[in-house]
Amino acid sequence: MKKIFLILVSSFLTFSNVYAASGTGEATEYRVTLKKVELCSDSTCSTPTVVGERDMLADIAAAEAGATVGNFASTAGIPGGTYTHIRITISRSIQATGSVVISGSSSCFTDGGNDNVVDNLLPTAATAASSTPMYLSDEDGYKVGTGDTSASNINIVYSTPKYAASMSVSGDNAIMIYKLTKPFTRLVKAPLIKVSFNTENALGCEDTTADVMWIEEPFVSITIE
Repeated sequence: MKKIFLILVSSFLTFSNVYAASGTGEATEYRVTLKKVELCSDSTCSTPTVVGERDMLADIAAAEAGATVGNFASTAGIPGGTYTHIRITISRSIQATGSVVISGSSSCFTDGGNDNVVDNLLPTAATAASSTPMYLSDEDGYKVGTGDTSASNINIVYSTPKYAASMSVSGDNAIMIYKLTKPFTRLVKAPLIKVSFNTENALGCEDTTADVMWIEEPFVSITIE
């Protein structure tokens, strides 16, 4: 039985702030829970075709990510038709390890703490990176130094992702719609879904008064053959 070869990545957020001391850095661990994959014939996924639906953990920063997520679902049952987009549902909870270099003498590190929640970014004073439970926080303004919502220095928004056509966050889930690199028409052969990704800039940090980190958007490109 042919399986999807799917390396899941997420196109989470863009941010803006009025301070210059911010940047992005590499996530060496980026563990997500894939919940659902659907193929679509338009950018709104008005009539989606479910490819698979179950909870599966995958570290998309790991070398073996392709083999791990390749067992997500069979593509044999996908009906004939032309598909232009793919919709992916994941959990808002992400396990991440990594660091961000703001300047030659200033760096931020994931700290292993539990401070990053629905309404708070990750304040950290760590000097080395530890595996940390992180969260796609709500769209809101967050304060430098603490990451709470008492000021709007760091603005988290999901309406303008870099690589997804659209994204929404609600309840426990994040839903991204990606445009395929080219339309795919299903004929006889079971399709193969290929995804290229890069987590070199998958973490963000702001350190004007103290380090505050958040999940950033990895590169993603999806092709179906």
